[in-house]
Amino acid sequence: MVLAICLSGFSATAQENLEDLTFSQMLKSVDLSKDQKAADLIRKFQDLEARQKLMNGPLSPKQGKCNIEAFRKKEVILITIPASELFAPNSSELSAAASRYLTPVKRYMKDPDMFRVLLVMHTDNTGSSQYRDNITADRVDAVTSWFEEQGADTSFTFSYAFGDESPLVPNTSIENRDKNRRLEIYLMPGAKMLEEAKKGKIDF
Repeated sequence: MVLAICLSGFSATAQENLEDLTFSQMLKSVDLSKDQKAADLIRKFQDLEARQKLMNGPLSPKQGKCNIEAFRKKEVILITIPASELFAPNSSELSAAASRYLTPVKRYMKDPDMFRVLLVMHTDNTGSSQYRDNITADRVDAVTSWFEEQGADTSFTFSYAFGDESPLVPNTSIENRDKNRRLEIYLMPGAKMLEEAKKGKIDF
C-alpha cells in the first residue's frame, strides 16, 4: 500500500515500513514518552472515545457480547468481538450480522494515521496447526476486505493471524474455547494524532 501524501512529516515510505513490524513493535510504533502534555491529552481523548462513543453502541460490554478496555495508561483501546458473532463455525465468510459490530470501527479509518487500527484474529486449539493458522488468516483477511468494500481507508490498518498462540483462558471446555475464538481490534494513536496533541488539540 502506498500513501500518496505526507502527514506532518510522516512519509509514504515510512508508512510502507510499518508493514514489516511485528505486532509488538507496532504497538510501540508511536512514542508518547517524549512529550508528557501530548501524551496526557491523547490518553484523555482515547478514554472519552471508549466511554462516550464505543460504550453506547453494539460493541458495549453491556450488550453481553463484546468487551472494551483501555491499556497502556489508557492510550490504546482494545475491542474484543467473539468470532461467533462474525462467522459461522469453521467458516471464513462474514455473517450478515457482522456489520453490526464492524460498522462502529469504520470511523477510526477515515483520517489516515490519526489511528493505527490493528486487527488480530485468534482461534482455539482444535484442528491441526495448519488449519488454525489458515482459518485465522482467512478470517482476518475477510474483516479487512469488508472495511475496504465499505470505503474505509485501510492505509493504516494492519492485520495479524495468531492462530491459537494467545488464549485468554485454557482450552479446557467448550465455554473456554468459545472465549478464545475472537477478533481483537486495537485502536492506537497514529502519528497524526500525536502531531495534533503536540499542538494542544485533537480534532477528530
